[in-house]
Amino acid sequence: MREPHRYEELLPEEFYAELNRAPVAYFGAGAMEEHGLHNALGVDPYIAYEVCLRAAAIAGGVVFPPVPFAPAGVPGYSRQELRSGRYNLYPPSLWVSRELCRQLYLELMESMADLGFRACIGFGGHWPADLLLAELSEELGGVVRGMRFWGGGLVTLLRDSLDAIEAEHPGATGHGMLWETSLVMAMRPDWVEAERARRIKTNPLDSQLKGQPEERLEEIAVSAGADWGRHWLDQAAERLAEISRGLLH
Repeated sequence: MREPHRYEELLPEEFYAELNRAPVAYFGAGAMEEHGLHNALGVDPYIAYEVCLRAAAIAGGVVFPPVPFAPAGVPGYSRQELRSGRYNLYPPSLWVSRELCRQLYLELMESMADLGFRACIGFGGHWPADLLLAELSEELGGVVRGMRFWGGGLVTLLRDSLDAIEAEHPGATGHGMLWETSLVMAMRPDWVEAERARRIKTNPLDSQLKGQPEERLEEIAVSAGADWGRHWLDQAAERLAEISRGLLH
C-alpha cells in the first residue's frame, strides 16, 4: 500500500490534493557516514526522513525523499578542505562540501516554493546539516521565495531531552552511541547488529567510536532497544508537527 505523504509514491492528482490540504513540504538531509561497526551507513538521512514522515502523518504535508548529502565537520568543511587530506573523513563515509550543501538545500526550497508550498521544513539527521539549515533559516528570515521555512534538525529539536539523557547516562547521546543506535533499531532493526559494538576497538577499520570507553560500547550491545528509540522518534515527530502547523498559521 502506498504511503500518502511520500513524494515519490504519490500520483500527480494525489500530490496536488495533499498540497491543497496541507501545503507544507519536508526534506530530511544527512550523509552516508560511519556510525560504528554496528550501524548501517545510511543512519543520518533516513532517521531525518523517518521523523519527517511521522510528522506529516500527524500534521499533513508532502515528504521529499531523503537527501543523502551533508558536510563533514563543524560548521562544515569547504571543498578545498575536503580535498586537502588534512582531515580524517572516516571512510566509507562520503561527504560533499558545505558550499554545495548550502546551494542544494536552498535550490530545493526554491523549487518547493515555486510548486506552491506555503511552508517547508528542512530537517538534518546529522549535526552539521542541522547547523547549516538553522543558519539558512536565520539568514533568510525564515522565508524562501515567499514560502515560510524552518531549518534545523534532530539535535536542535530535542536539545532539552538530549541534555537530560546525557546528565543521567554520560556518553549515551554521542555519535553512533546508545541513543542513536536505538533510533535506528526503531526505524530499521535490520540495519543494526548491536553486539558488534564490542569489536570496535579491536577491529582494524577506523571508527569515530574508537575513543569511547569500553563500558559505553558494552552498553550499546546490551541496552540499545527499539522501544526506547521509538519514544524519541515519536517525540521528535510531535514537535516537528507542531512547527509545521505553526508555519501554516
